[in-house]
Amino acid sequence: MKIKEVCSKTGLTEKAVRYYVENGLCSPQEYESRDRRYLNFTDQNLTELKNIAVMRKLGFSTEDIRLMQDGGKIEGVMSRYIRALSEELEVKNRIFSSLAAVDYAKISSVDELMPVLSDVLKPDPASPDFSKFEGSYFDDGAEEGFKEQSPKERLIRFAELFVTYSVVIGTLAALTTLPGIILLAVAALISRRFRADYMSMYQILAGVGCASSAVGFIRSVIAGGGFSHIGSILFSGVPDFSAMGCRLYLIIAIAGLASLLILTFGNEIREKF
Repeated sequence: MKIKEVCSKTGLTEKAVRYYVENGLCSPQEYESRDRRYLNFTDQNLTELKNIAVMRKLGFSTEDIRLMQDGGKIEGVMSRYIRALSEELEVKNRIFSSLAAVDYAKISSVDELMPVLSDVLKPDPASPDFSKFEGSYFDDGAEEGFKEQSPKERLIRFAELFVTYSVVIGTLAALTTLPGIILLAVAALISRRFRADYMSMYQILAGVGCASSAVGFIRSVIAGGGFSHIGSILFSGVPDFSAMGCRLYLIIAIAGLASLLILTFGNEIREKF
């Protein structure tokens, strides 16, 4: 089964599933289609991910889960987990007792409330150290890793946004010219066979946006005096509408070409780096 079906059945996000796969907690089969790699999950993989989802909700770290999956380490992991829960429970009971003893009807502002909350944070010599519970005790960095992206992940995210906006703008630009409308009609007929392959549909639309914008650029250049005047058309500071349209078509054509290259060769480039 595909990753979207797995997410639907487990309640996990796609990012979480990929994170667990990358960390070896689940090992689905990989296969290639149209030069792209896909994950194929079995029923056993689905069970593993459901188990992971339950353990993560209880606060087990990915390292704890890995140790329990290896076998023979369950007793040690559970002993640490129960001990940590016991310590956390003591701290929370102390907080509850301290806060429940306050008459909040006599407090009318946050400034008056702060001394009460500050006293709660003071360590109790008879209780475990509260400071280690200021963060999530079982936080293994999985969720934080989704927030703090690496430079490579940020670049991939930028490329995804660039392609999406380029395809949308290129499609809209295609509707402003007759050749573009014809190309879109042809693309609609061709893309019917790619209903399940969104990558191919994006490639077709990126190509249509690039081609139709290139046609619009050439027509704007001819209308502005021909290619002998292209320099003045593109680089003139005069706010001429035809010149602005020419520049816009050129920018959209270049963006469409870049998007087409990213869609075609992006997977290979990402694997190399």
